[in-house]
Amino acid sequence: MSLLEIENLHVSYDGIRAVRGIDLKLEAGEIVSLIGANGAGKSSTLRAIC
Repeated sequence: MSLLEIENLHVSYDGIRAVRGIDLKLEAGEIVSLIGANGAGKSSTLRAIC
């Protein structure tokens, strides 16, 4: 059983796409990180999840 499962996540601000089509599946006990260049959508992704 998944602790968190996200399919096809999209986030936009005033019509500008910040996140496009993220899929994520986390199992209990897993440790993960979210990495990427500046402006890649890391913070937007976390805000959408929380």
